[in-house]
Amino acid sequence: MAIKEVMQLILQGRPAVTGCDISYYQGDADFVTMKKAGIKAVIIRAGYGTTIDKRFISYINASIKAGLAIGIYWFIYASNMTSLINNAKKCVEVIEPYRQYITLGVWADWEYDSDKRAGALSVSTRSNLVDTFNCWIEEAGYEAGIYSNQDYIQSGKFQPWLVAKYPLWFAKYNTDISSYAYKGKNGRPYMWQHSSSGDGKACGVSSKNLDLNRVYVDIISDAVVPPVDIVTQNPNVITASDNPYLEPTRTIYYAAGKTLMHGDDVKWVQWHLWRFGLLLDKDGIPDAGQIDGKWGSASDKALNIAQGRLKLQQDGKCGPLTRQAFEQV
Repeated sequence: MAIKEVMQLILQGRPAVTGCDISYYQGDADFVTMKKAGIKAVIIRAGYGTTIDKRFISYINASIKAGLAIGIYWFIYASNMTSLINNAKKCVEVIEPYRQYITLGVWADWEYDSDKRAGALSVSTRSNLVDTFNCWIEEAGYEAGIYSNQDYIQSGKFQPWLVAKYPLWFAKYNTDISSYAYKGKNGRPYMWQHSSSGDGKACGVSSKNLDLNRVYVDIISDAVVPPVDIVTQNPNVITASDNPYLEPTRTIYYAAGKTLMHGDDVKWVQWHLWRFGLLLDKDGIPDAGQIDGKWGSASDKALNIAQGRLKLQQDGKCGPLTRQAFEQV
C-alpha cells in the first residue's frame, strides 16, 4: 500500500500551529475546551508495547468531534524484531478504524523507558527496530515519523540515517529550539515539543500539566461525526460485536464514597447497558451521552437490572460471566 503523504511543512516564516500530546495520564479531557484554548492539533497515544491506551478510543472520538487535527504516537517496548513487529501490528490494529482522520502522522516513540525494558542494545539494533516499526506503519498506508529528544540525536543513540529518513517530532523543553531539530527529513522539524508545563485546567484536561507542541505542518481539521457516534445513533440496529470500546480485563463495580472506576473499559459496559435500553434520558429515550466512562450509581443500578434480566447473580459486578452474557445478547 502506498504511503499516505499528508503532512506538508508550512512555509518558513509562518507561525506554527499550537498543539499538544495526550495519553491516559491526562485523565478526563474536554477537547472543545482544548480547542477554545487555542490548541488546533493533538497527538494521541494509541498505546504502548502491545497494549491499547485505556482512553484512546474516548480521546480520538472526542478530538474528531471537536474538529482538531489528529496525529498518533505509539510508545515502543521491544527487545528484538519479533516483539517489535508485535508492537507495530497492534498499533495498526488499534488505529485502523480512524484512518481517515489521522492527518498528522503516526510517530514511533522510543525513549529511556524503552531502553530500560529492552536491556543493552547497540545503536544499530535500536535504530533498526525503530526503522522496522515505521516501515510497518508505512506499509499499512500511514505516514510515519520519529519522536526524539535532543539527547538521542546528539549522543548518537539513534543513527543519523534513521533520523534523516523520517519526519522528526523533536523534544526539548526550552524557549529556543536547537540545531538538532533540523536533522530529520527535509532538514526541518515537523513538530517541536517545547514544554511539559501547559496548564491542564485551561486546556480542558484533569491533569495539572500538559505537553505543548509547535506544529510546523499545514493542518487539516474539520468537525465531523466520529466512528463511535455513527455506531451509537440507533441502538435498535446494532449488535454486541459493534461495541467500539475496550473490553474490561478487570471487574467493574460501584463502591459508594470511593473514587469512581473510569476508562474506556467502563464505557464498554455502559455501551451494552445503553444498547439494552437501560441508560435513558428524561423522556425515556436511550441516551448515548451517559456512556461517559465513569462508573457511578446510575450505571450500577442499570447493571443490576441487566443482570436480573439475564438471570445472572445480581451482585453489581461486571466480571467475566456478565461480559460473556452481554456479548451473547
